[in-house]
Order: sequence, then structure tokens, then C-alpha cells
Amino acid sequence: MARSVARASELCGAAANPSPVAEVAVPPDCLAARSFEMNTGISHTYGSGRRLRGKARPGSSRWFRRYRWLVIGGWLLMVLAVVWVVFFRSERAPVAAALPPASDRPEVTTRSAAAMPPVRLPADDAPHAMLTEWWYYSGHLQTASGERYSFHLATFLRQGTLTHTVFHGSLLDHQSGKLYSEQSRTAGNPSDGRKDGFDFSHGPWQMRGEGSRHAAKMAGKGFALDLQITDTLPPVLHQAPGTPLAGLLDFGAAGLSYYTSRPRMAAEGSLTIDGKSVQVTGDVWFDHQWGDFEAAQLRWNWFALQLTDGADIMLFELFDRQGAPVLRMGTHAKAGVVTALGAQDFTTSSHGTWKSAASGVVYPVDWTISLPARGVRLKIEPVLRASEMDARTTTLNVYWEGAVKASGSHTGLGFMELSGYSPPAEQTRNRNRP
Repeated sequence: MARSVARASELCGAAANPSPVAEVAVPPDCLAARSFEMNTGISHTYGSGRRLRGKARPGSSRWFRRYRWLVIGGWLLMVLAVVWVVFFRSERAPVAAALPPASDRPEVTTRSAAAMPPVRLPADDAPHAMLTEWWYYSGHLQTASGERYSFHLATFLRQGTLTHTVFHGSLLDHQSGKLYSEQSRTAGNPSDGRKDGFDFSHGPWQMRGEGSRHAAKMAGKGFALDLQITDTLPPVLHQAPGTPLAGLLDFGAAGLSYYTSRPRMAAEGSLTIDGKSVQVTGDVWFDHQWGDFEAAQLRWNWFALQLTDGADIMLFELFDRQGAPVLRMGTHAKAGVVTALGAQDFTTSSHGTWKSAASGVVYPVDWTISLPARGVRLKIEPVLRASEMDARTTTLNVYWEGAVKASGSHTGLGFMELSGYSPPAEQTRNRNRP
């Protein structure tokens, strides 16, 4: 606008400075130039060559030429600030603060489970055009000399208003009791777009799966892991009894989620701790969930157990943020035979807690689990109680994710995830919300 008005001023010449006696017709462009000057206080040089006002003022073309790099730099800083807020800001509030106001949340699906398409593998191993999706490995490894380690590695893909991908990983050294963890966040979807699998790569992170052949890599401060993972059994499609579609779970108001697993894959590879590398083998549990659901509206207890008799047990308890039950279900798999478990088929009770000094959250980390019809009664204990994942800089929440050991009627190892828990004061506020 300023440039066009300045050009009009040059064309006006003497007409823009009429005699005090004679009335001179002023061209429309001159009127526009003069109006712009009166309203903005920006002066221009007219045809007479005389500047009406002294030095160049902010907004003039001369001023812009002189200070254009400051203007451009200011705009760039503003853009960078927006990018920082969207993708890299650290949310230091308690976990409940990760739930945005209802008006800011992407809408979850309103379709019924009966209207959803069936799971088709391996095509559905690939990323989907849905709000929430994650791929997850957890496992237990050992060296030839008997040293033991546990790990988890997850890739979260969020496709709301802006698409971004988050990587979380941890490695527990059973010998020293030290837990190594790392996380990363990037804009967009860093996968290669393959149709029958997934291949995410971002810096030291890699997660790849094609049917029964997978690979996982991660590295962080003081540790690294590189595994080749294979499976000889078909994947498991989790299903609550009485629901119409295998592999689909109904989270109520939070939406619908597909859920498949490969509960006992064989892994081999290497891990490095503080510069020392060792060869490892072990068992790995793989999960994949996707759908138009809002995980921030839920709290859950999740158990993935690999028992020494060959049975694999998954139990899932979901609640809304006020603590009301949403879904209780599970799966028992052994030698390729998969059985869906309903709420009446198992019991869980917690009898010991651990409080995080970092977040103030109290987690129920000691449990007793029973599957009466199968003669299973297990005591579940964490290998390391302090296994909180503080993800407030990536997924804006905290959760407990760690290795557990099972004893009782059967023995085994597993992983437990406790998500959506809040500090005691925040829990009280949640219960009091309408």
C-alpha cells in the first residue's frame, strides 16, 4: 500500500500542491496519496522535490529499505516462537493438565463399532489416517552369561490439527538397577509410506515391521539398543466378549480403537551401556493401536505378561478422568489358541504404591491378578519401582512404564503401564468436576 501511494505522489507533481488562489483539480490517485498520508502520518516527496515532512518515518519505503532486515528478522522470530510453542514447549503442569479444553480437542469418531471395517493384516500394520496411533515394543533380554535387561520402545503418531510423531524408550539394567530413558518429538510423519508395514526413522530411532519380521533401534545418553525381531505365530486381535468386531475396542465417549498384538516375538541383537556392547536374545511383546480416540480422556492399567508355561496374558482396565469404569477386558493366548476375557473372567487388586518425587503422582505398582477359570493367581511386582516416564516435553503427560515379575501359581515376566494418573489434589478436582 505504501509503495502504491508513493508512486501516485510522484505522478501528481504540482497538482498535489495547488496555488492558494487558483482551484486546481486533483487527480484521484493524488487524493488517495494525501488521504493515506493524513491517516498514517507517513510523508512522501511530491513532484516539486520538496519533502513535506522531515526525515523518513516508520512505514515509509525509505524507512523500510533502511530497516528491512530488522522487520524480516522480527517476523522470523515470531514464526519460530509459534513453531516452538506447537512442537517443543515443555508443559510442567501435572498430567491432568495434558487434557485440553473440549473446544480445542479434535473430534473423535461418532461411528458405532458395527460400522467399522475389519482388521486386515499386514495392510493394517501401516500408519492410518486417524487421530491417534502407536506402535510399541517391550521385552526382556539376556546375555550368554546371564546378565538381564528390560526395555520398551514406542512410536506415537498424532494426526490432529497438526501432525507430529513422538518416540519414547527406556532400558533397564537389572544388574545395576539403573534405568536409562530417552524421548524425542518431530513434526510430521517420518515413515516411508509403505503399504504393508511401517518404517519410522528419526535420528537414532528406528522402528520397522513387515509381517512377522521387525527391527528396533534406539539410543540415548549412555545407552543404545539394536534388535532384529521375528515371530512364528499369527498376530492376536483383541476383542471384548460380545463386541461385533475382532480387534476393535469401544472406549465410550473417548472413541474407538483398533488393537492388535504379537505377544511373544523372538529378539536378538546388541545393546550398549556406557560404551560396553554385549549380544542379547530374548522375548518381545509388540502392540499396535490406532483409531479416532482421545487418550487424554482416559486413565488405564495395562498388563502384558509372558508366563514360563508359554501363556501370554493381556489385561486392560480403562476409566474416565473422574474414575468411572469404561472398559475391562483381556486376552489369554497359548500355543496359537486365543481366548477373549471379559470383565467377569479376571480380578485385579492393588496393594502397594510408589510416589514420584518428580510429578507427585502416586502409582499402584503392586498387584494381585486372578483368572479363576484357568487356575491363575499371580503376584505382580515391579522390577524397579521408580519407572515413571516423564514425557511432559513430548506427549505432555507422565506415566508409569516398567518391567514386572510374576509369581504365585505361575511365574513369568511382563510389562505394566499405568497412565492418566494425577497427583492427589488433581484427582480430587477431577472427581468434583460435573
